[in-house]
This record gives sequence, structure tokens and C-alpha cells, in this order.
Amino acid sequence: MKLITFTLKDAPSIYRIGAVKNDKIIDFYSSNLPNDMINFIKLGDEGLKQASQMINLNNDLYSFDEINIKAPISVPNKILAVGLNYKKHIDEAKEVTEHHSENVELQEQFPTIFNKQNSSVNDPYGDVHRPNASDWLDYEGELGIIIGKECRHVTYENANKCIYGFTIVNDFSVRDWQFRGPPHTLTMGKSWDTHCPFGPYIVTSDEIEDPHNLVLKTYVNDEERQNSNTSLMIYDCFTLIEYLSTAFTLMPGDLIATGTPEGVALTTKDWLKPGDNVKVEIDKLGFIQNNIIQEPNNTSKC
Repeated sequence: MKLITFTLKDAPSIYRIGAVKNDKIIDFYSSNLPNDMINFIKLGDEGLKQASQMINLNNDLYSFDEINIKAPISVPNKILAVGLNYKKHIDEAKEVTEHHSENVELQEQFPTIFNKQNSSVNDPYGDVHRPNASDWLDYEGELGIIIGKECRHVTYENANKCIYGFTIVNDFSVRDWQFRGPPHTLTMGKSWDTHCPFGPYIVTSDEIEDPHNLVLKTYVNDEERQNSNTSLMIYDCFTLIEYLSTAFTLMPGDLIATGTPEGVALTTKDWLKPGDNVKVEIDKLGFIQNNIIQEPNNTSKC
């Protein structure tokens, strides 16, 4: 099932959830199902069963022209991300040592984990800000995991039972802020407002036969910059869930961005600028696409 969060263009303040079928959106709004994705996910298989009944009725249909697609989950409880999870990305990072904080070593023994703050969430086709505080804006196309149930101390063998579905993430990064230190301040480099677009759907795990064999591509202004496969991740989805859940409880709707392959702008210093367009596509998950704009002056609040 492809689950979607959206608003109607003639009612943009009301968030709805639904499913995509044959290029139409089935709206769950008039049903007894929750109107937000996290509470829907908490229903587990029962929620999917009721949703399937709604889909089969084929009522409350909208075309894509009638809606605005929003981030599947507006405010995830946690956004956890993985750095340096593809060998060739590690290799390219090692080649640009002048960008790294003095005396900081790249460790490869364990997954490199950091947080993106949930205020960084953006819609899958929303504008992304190049910060007024930095020109070093970079892209990172990634496979995203959506957690389906409260879980702790999950074994590798049981990790698949904790995955509700998959999505596409662009882990936009402000590199000079990331490399402040030592040590590196990944959270400060990765958590800027608008810098976590994801979607366009949550594709439920039953539709993804093997999450570790998906082609991932990233384009900037239609130029291919990344072309890899999730089979090349160093730490696969199940290992990441086992590792993370050893330390803390994962909750329904938590988002895990699993890392990016080689091909980021870090190696070329061809930083993103206003007017650029970045597209990330992954097999069976669709694509997200974001225009880069200069951060507006009205973002200051106090």
C-alpha cells in the first residue's frame, strides 16, 4: 500500500491521509480511521485492513491535480540518520581532508548515528532553503525506514517485523557547520529548517520484497550525481534497527535515514545554489524533488 498525507488545494489547512491507487488518491477522511499518519501506523495490521476496505470501495477519490502532497509524517518523534554507510562515500570523504575538522578520524567500526531535528521536516516537493549563514549546501539521497511499532532490544532476525514501510529522504547538509569542531557537529550541520524533505509516500513493507536491492539515483538540474544500490550499504536496515534499539526505544512513525552513496557535492565543492533543482528517486518508492531557494528574511522569530 502507498500511504500519503495531503491537503486539498481548496482546503489547504486540513491535513488528510489516504492511499494511492491507479494514479488516484483514496481519502480516509470520512472514515473512522485517524487523520494523522502516526496514529494510523499505531493501528498496525488492523489499520491496514480497514484501509484496504476503503480502497476497495473506490469512494472519495481525488486526482493529483486536486491535492498538495505533504511529508508523510508531519512531526516524527525521532529522525535518526546514518553517516558514511556506503564504502565509496567513505572513500570520497577521506579524499577531501581539508574539509574535516583537525584531528578528527573517520571511524568505520560501528554505524555513525546522528539526529536530524524534527523541525527540519519538509514536504517531498517543498522548497529547500540555502541558509543565509552558509553557501555550503549539499544533497544526500537516501532510503528511509518508517518504524511501525514500539520496540527495544530488537534482534537482527526480528528487525523486519518493526519496519512499517519505506520512503525517500534527502538529507540536505550544511557542510561547513557539519565540520565545526573537533568533534564534528553533525546535528548542527544536518538539522536546518527545510532540510529533511521525505516522501512522497510510505510504501508498506509488504510491497518491498528486498529493501537491500533498490536502485537509488540523485539528479541536480537533470544531471545524474548519484547512482547506486542499497545492496551496497555497509550496515543494512536490520542491523541499524538492532543497533539503535539497543540504546533506546524506537516508536511508531520514527524515521531512519540510512545513509547516502558517493557522488555528493562535498567532493567537487559544487554547492547547491538558488535556482537548482534536486531529484531523488528509488525503485518502487517514486521520487521527491525540491527547488533550492535563498532563505527568506522572514524566517527570524522571537
